[in-house]
Amino acid sequence: MWILYELLLVIAFVLYLPKALWRRRLPHPGWAMRLGRYPEAVRERLRGGGAIWVHAVSVGEVQAARPLLTMLRQRYPRAPLVISTVTATGFGVAQQAVGEEGTVIYAPLDLRGCVQRALQTIQPRVLLLMESELWPVMIALTQARGVPIAVVNGRISYRAFRRYRLVTPLLKEMLDRVALFLMQSQADADRLLGLGAAPEKVRVLGNMKWDASLGARPSPEQVTQLAVRLGLHGDAKILVAGSTHRGEEDTVLDAYRTLRAEHPSLRLVIAPRHLERVGEVEALLQRSGLQVIRLSTGEASAPWDIGLVDTMGQLPLYYGLASVVFIGGSLIPHGGQNPLEAASLGKPVVFGPYMHNFAEVTTQLVSTQAARQLRVADELTAALRELLADADQARTMGEKAKAITERTTGAASRTLEALQPLLS
Repeated sequence: MWILYELLLVIAFVLYLPKALWRRRLPHPGWAMRLGRYPEAVRERLRGGGAIWVHAVSVGEVQAARPLLTMLRQRYPRAPLVISTVTATGFGVAQQAVGEEGTVIYAPLDLRGCVQRALQTIQPRVLLLMESELWPVMIALTQARGVPIAVVNGRISYRAFRRYRLVTPLLKEMLDRVALFLMQSQADADRLLGLGAAPEKVRVLGNMKWDASLGARPSPEQVTQLAVRLGLHGDAKILVAGSTHRGEEDTVLDAYRTLRAEHPSLRLVIAPRHLERVGEVEALLQRSGLQVIRLSTGEASAPWDIGLVDTMGQLPLYYGLASVVFIGGSLIPHGGQNPLEAASLGKPVVFGPYMHNFAEVTTQLVSTQAARQLRVADELTAALRELLADADQARTMGEKAKAITERTTGAASRTLEALQPLLS
C-alpha cells in the first residue's frame, strides 16, 4: 500500500509542477527541508530531542495555532517547540508567531525517506496535526517510533468526508494510529466517527480560531497611526477585501467602482490571499484607471483610491480601518477564508456563498445577524451599498460580531488540558 501511495504522490507532484511554475510557487525556498534535510542550525537546536512538533500547513492553520503555541511555551518552557508548514507565507507567519522561542521548518514530503530524516532530526515527544493534516506516511512512521499523535482543532468538511469514504478501509488503519482527535464541532466529530475513528479518541472542544482572532486584534493606537500614515480622516469610508483569490478581484473592483460613484471618498483596500499574486492583482487594478498604491510604501502625501496589501501578517491592522469587510475565497468554490479577524474588531462582514471551510463559524455569524452571506456573487454591490449607506445597521452588525467572538472562546485552553496525558 505504501509503495502505491508514494508513487501516486510523486505522480501528483509531477502533474502539479507546470501549474506551480506558472503561479510562481516554485522554486520552493525550503525544498531541502521538504526532503527532510535541515540546516545545521536547526539540527543543533533540536539535538537534545523531546520536541513538541506542531504541523500547520499554511497561514490559516498557523494563525489558529497561535494561542496554543503561546500556552505550550508557557507550560513547557524547556521543551523545544517545532512548527512545520508547507507554504512560504505560512513559514513567515510561523516565524512571527514564535520568534526565537521556537523552530520553524518546512514539513517533509509524505515520502518514507523524507519523513524518516525529519523524525531523526526533530526527535519529537508528540506530534500535533492542525485541522485536517492527515498524512499517512508521517502518521505511520511517527507512531512506529512510539510518539503519540493528536489532531488538534480538527475538521472534516462535507466534501472531504465524501472523498474519504471512498478509501474508508485504508483510512481507518491510519486513524487507528492517532491517539486523540480534538475536533472543532460535533458535525466534524460525527464525520470522523463515520470514517471509522474510535469514539473514545474523539472529543469536541470548539474552534481555536475564535481565540486566535482576539489575539490578532491590533490596538486602537496602531490603527490610528496607520490611518495617519495613509492620510485617512476619522470619517473616511474604507472597503476592505481580505484574502481574495483569482476570479474575485474583478468582482470586487466592479462593486467598488459602482459604489465610488455614490461615495466619492470611498477607498478600497484589497489583500490577495497569496503574496505571489500581488503583481498580477496590481496590474488588474491599474487597468481601472484609478490610483493604486502598495500599502507597505504608501504615505499620506501620495493620493490613492485603491491600496494593495503587499506584506504578510498585516491584514488585521487594515481590518481595523474598515467601514465594511468582504471576505475572500467565498465568491468562488474555494470555501472561504477566516472571517473572525474582522468580526472580532466589530466590523460588518460580508462573504459569498462558498464558505464551507468555515461552515460552523458562518452559521453562527449569520444566524445572529453578525454577518451577511450572499446567495450569488452578483449580490455583492447591493449588500455593500446597504451597509455603507446605513451606518446604524453596519454598527449593529459589527457589535454583534464582536460580541459573539468574545464569548465563543476557550478552545485553546481546553485543548491544552486535553493534551496533558500525551505531553506528560
